[in-house]
Amino acid sequence: MSQRSAGPEILRLIELMSRLPGFGPRSARRAALFLLKRSDTLLLPLAEVMSDAGHRIEKCEICGNYDTLQPCAVCQSGGRDEGLICVVEDVPDLWA
Repeated sequence: MSQRSAGPEILRLIELMSRLPGFGPRSARRAALFLLKRSDTLLLPLAEVMSDAGHRIEKCEICGNYDTLQPCAVCQSGGRDEGLICVVEDVPDLWA
């Protein structure tokens, strides 16, 4: 996409989306245009949810899980055996 065909806001959206896993410049451009075509039904609600997540979700100080609670729901669980340790590489492994 040339500088003449897209404004700086669109180019910034594409650039940021291209940083997501599995997104190169072309797929980021396609996804950005898809979102822009569905601004009211997808882009704006997604932006709101992402902003909320950025402000409310934190990394648990005990286990590193992501949650709005501190400590997270896993660490607060009454059924959790605190005598056992579960070692995982990353958060997606914890959610599996």
